Amino acid sequence: MSKLFKTIKPISSKLNLWSTLDIPVGTILQQIPDTKNLLPLIKGIVVEYNNQNIGIPYEFLSPNYEFKTTILLLHGFNSAPGNKENSIIKWLNDNGLSNEIKIVAPQLNYNPNEAIKQIGKLIQEHYGNLFVIGTSLGGFYANYVRAMNPSDAIKVQSINPSWSPSISLKKEINQHKKNLKTEEHWIFTVAYLNYLASFEKKCKEELKHYKGNHFTFHLANYDELLGFDEMLEYLKENNVPNKLYYYNTIHRFEKVEEMLENIKSELISM
Repeated sequence: MSKLFKTIKPISSKLNLWSTLDIPVGTILQQIPDTKNLLPLIKGIVVEYNNQNIGIPYEFLSPNYEFKTTILLLHGFNSAPGNKENSIIKWLNDNGLSNEIKIVAPQLNYNPNEAIKQIGKLIQEHYGNLFVIGTSLGGFYANYVRAMNPSDAIKVQSINPSWSPSISLKKEINQHKKNLKTEEHWIFTVAYLNYLASFEKKCKEELKHYKGNHFTFHLANYDELLGFDEMLEYLKENNVPNKLYYYNTIHRFEKVEEMLENIKSELISM
């Protein structure tokens, strides 16, 4: 179902290459299918205005429809929704928030290019007050969302994120994998690694421009798989605003309830 959005900033064709027309603040626009691939799914929507199809980033738009706060949970490499999803559901129930906040936990495609498309479609479907929570490789995807979409309507919570998965996952090339949660068998191909390398490059190019207030990292003190020094140095050197929490746990991150307590004020701020 198409959705309506209201412009919250003036859109000028002179300032933005993705726009071909000037659109004043307060204009109500209806989303249409992006059949011409005018802009990435994660970045914004396509509308019809004065008989032209125009791509507009979310930062210029506010939903003009009722929406519910949504947690979009992104799992890690060769994994699936499971314990963390259950922990979040339990926490929402225990805190009387299950009617105000819903959780969406997709089984992400093993192909990173398809996974990014999935995430973009889900952002479009649930855009309004959206918390993207990603763990490990899902944390990398969450970082990519933050890099590509600075809108305050999206809050990013990155748990033990992979900063350079094309490096850390290089050893997995052409390996036959079995997902222990879904029992699926699959192969991590060179093409998958190349997709990750491309997304990494774009992420590191764009993230340095983020100047918002909704980018939070939750890092394990005893992560046995990933290191975070390079990522933290990048954030510091580029003055990327963020919040940072440390937890006495390992890469599997068994402190979901503690993490949710740390961001509770953001979750219920609506």
